[in-house]
Amino acid sequence: MTPAAGTSSGFFGPFIHAGIFAQFIIIALVLMSIVSWAIIIRKLRVLGRSARQTRQFLNVFGYRTRLGDYENVAQELKRSPLSGLLLAGVKEWNALRGDFGKVEGGADLMQQLIPNITEAVERAASRESDKLQSSLAFLSITTMVGPFLGLLGTVQGVLSTFLSLRGTQIPTLQTIAPGISDALTTTVMGLLVAIPAALFYNYFVGKARDLESEMDRFASELTGIMRREIVGSQIEERNQP
Repeated sequence: MTPAAGTSSGFFGPFIHAGIFAQFIIIALVLMSIVSWAIIIRKLRVLGRSARQTRQFLNVFGYRTRLGDYENVAQELKRSPLSGLLLAGVKEWNALRGDFGKVEGGADLMQQLIPNITEAVERAASRESDKLQSSLAFLSITTMVGPFLGLLGTVQGVLSTFLSLRGTQIPTLQTIAPGISDALTTTVMGLLVAIPAALFYNYFVGKARDLESEMDRFASELTGIMRREIVGSQIEERNQP
C-alpha cells in the first residue's frame, strides 16, 4: 500500500476527500458536536456539584432546629437548589415578620399568610428548575437534527452518484465510489454527533428530575417548619400576661 493510499483509507480520509456538499454538512455537524461537548462537560460539573451539595444539605438539615440554622446551611451550600428555596422562603418569612410580627395578633396574621411563603418557595423552585434544565434544549436538538443532516448528505451523495451515471453504459467502481463515500461519511458523522448528545441528554434529564423531586419534598417540609414556628409564636403570645 502506498502512502497516498494509506492516507486516503485512514479514518479521516473519507471526511477530508468528501464532496463540497458533504463537507458543508460535516462542518455543521462538527460545530454542533463542539457545542454539545462543551454543554456536556459543563452540565456534568454543575449537576454533579448540585447533587453532591444537596446530599450534604439533607444530611445536616435534620440536625437543625431553627430557621436561622437552616439559613446558615444554605449560605454554605449555595450550589444546592434546596438552598435557593430555603433562602427565598426565609426572605419572605422575615419580610412578613417585619410587617406583622410585632403587632397584636401578629402570629394569627402570619398563619393566614403562609400561602405567601409557599408561593415564594414555588417561584424559587421554578428558577432552580430552569437552571437545572438550561442548555439541555440544544442537546435535544442535536439528537434530532444530527441524524437528519447525515441523512441529507446520504441522499445527496446517492443522488449525485446516479446523476453521474446517466449516459454511462457500464458503470465502474471509480464512478460510483465518490457519491457512496459522501453518503456513508455524512451518515457516520451524524451518528457520532447524535449518539453522545442523546445519551447525555437523557442522563441530565434524569438527574434534573431527581433534584426537582427533592425540591418538591423540601418545599413541603419547609412550609411545615414555618407553620410550627408560627404556632410556637401563637402559644407564646397567649401565655404572656
